Amino acid sequence: MPLEPRIAAQVAHLFDATWAQVLTGAVEGVRPAAPMRRDDVDRRDLELPGPGGPLRARWYRSAALDPGEPAPALVWAHGGGWQYGDLDMPEADSVAQVVAGDLPGVVVSVDYRLAPAHRHPAALDDVIAACRAAVEGAADLGIDPDRLALGGGSAGAHLACLAARILADGPRPPAALLLAYPVTDPVEGPWDDRHPDCPPPLWPGPGGIAGLFEGYLGHDPTTAPDDVVPTRVDLSPLPPTLVTTAEVDSLRAQALHFLGPLQAAGVDVTHHDVDGVLHGYLNTVGDEPRAGAALDRHVAWLRARLDVGSGTHN
Repeated sequence: MPLEPRIAAQVAHLFDATWAQVLTGAVEGVRPAAPMRRDDVDRRDLELPGPGGPLRARWYRSAALDPGEPAPALVWAHGGGWQYGDLDMPEADSVAQVVAGDLPGVVVSVDYRLAPAHRHPAALDDVIAACRAAVEGAADLGIDPDRLALGGGSAGAHLACLAARILADGPRPPAALLLAYPVTDPVEGPWDDRHPDCPPPLWPGPGGIAGLFEGYLGHDPTTAPDDVVPTRVDLSPLPPTLVTTAEVDSLRAQALHFLGPLQAAGVDVTHHDVDGVLHGYLNTVGDEPRAGAALDRHVAWLRARLDVGSGTHN
């Protein structure tokens, strides 16, 4: 299926750009959605206890909930190739508002430490610390710790998957795992040939992903230990897991491949494919209808898995 025409028009100027120019902002990339402000969602910045000092996060809660009502929750890690991104990007801020408002519940969005200033395991440790802080501070944050999900987009999904595996051995493992267009094997792939509608800088192949992963690890990614590659870890303890893929995405092949190991490990896995969109489609929530419809579907899955209202499995 071709790229959605509106999106194709937005990225047509990038066929002559380089990936480095897009990553560093030297040329304008895919136009992100305008900042979203939902009146039905309360929000405030937090500092959580973290392994490297206070960990910045942002808390979102549906205003429709009773003040003392323990609510289902999602700890969320934005993407950005382990080296980019923040709490204000739409994939963090807009997604958190939609999930908190429509679940309805609480979202804790994590401002984990970024490479190359902070190498592995800093970012992973921060995501784990945020989940533990959400459980330990559940009463103050308005969270039901037994209905706490973990999720992330792209590199944030890579971190969320590894964090969920580690937390599975603890007393309060995540109740669900949402992996949006995840990096599941930045070393071996597999990798698709570039989609003809996608400009080269928006289609990072093995070299581009390896370069970002090397920045995260601080060494040659081909020597990466097994415990930093989701396809190499024991997946059997993972909770019910949603894997989403974008049709026009260099990471789609490895996300699809990852469904097999999840199913073989006995994980209750669901797959949502989103037609006609690029990697990182959640950065256009509030502007691109397909992204909004996809997020609605993802939230419906969360509602079902966290036993919210009369939600049904999707």
